[in-house]
Amino acid sequence: MTATVVLLTLLLSPAAADAPHAPAAPSCQSFSRDSQSAPPLVRAWFTASADERVVICPQSATAAGAAAVPLYFGEGAVSQHGEVCSYRSHGLTLVGSGDAARLERYERSEALDMALAGAGGCPQPHGAADTPPYVETYDIAPAAFESVMRLWSAATAGLAGRPNEHAEHAAAAQPHAAQGRIAPEAREHLEAALGPDHMRTTSVTRIVRIPGSVLHHRYALFLSVADTAGGSAALYVVYVDKPLRGPYAITAFAETN
Repeated sequence: MTATVVLLTLLLSPAAADAPHAPAAPSCQSFSRDSQSAPPLVRAWFTASADERVVICPQSATAAGAAAVPLYFGEGAVSQHGEVCSYRSHGLTLVGSGDAARLERYERSEALDMALAGAGGCPQPHGAADTPPYVETYDIAPAAFESVMRLWSAATAGLAGRPNEHAEHAAAAQPHAAQGRIAPEAREHLEAALGPDHMRTTSVTRIVRIPGSVLHHRYALFLSVADTAGGSAALYVVYVDKPLRGPYAITAFAETN
């Protein structure tokens, strides 16, 4: 299956097309159960659900000039299993109007947002700018997430020209292995698209396991790269393969714009 076909499959899959996803934008607001400033809609949702947080992301005005309805997302409590922190998330939708307006579950399934634990434990969801962000995942085991993220950190640390805690952890566990687990063509494309300056503004936003053989797993990492010149983000996808008894390896890199 070619990279183009795989990408189209992912973008058109139910997990991708079934509902909106929270954008990584500073304009989004996160409200916890203890938030005194939570809107009435959010407080009402907390009484009807087990969610620990609700995230509200404003949308741009429509072409007709009408105000767009914000996107709402519900999030569960953070838990830690080994080196991986996670919480479940799902889309919410606004139904009704006026005093009858309320939030309801939008998505049929849930995403599992994950992050690697640091020296201080689990990062705070939607924390400060220097807090490691959680990555939205679908059909990814915590152990696979940890391996894929450490591979990505180790394989790209040299491009950014700075030390990386997760890369150092991977190197200590398997010396010189990560650097050799990226296909030459993928490395060439990666270096051409993401130099040291861009690597500093690159974040993994989503990881999806590509359906296929139980003996050979494939994953797609979606990247967002802040474009300071154009004021918008460039989007890329990285493909990772994992044979049954072989190591994780980066096999392809492509632009999704």
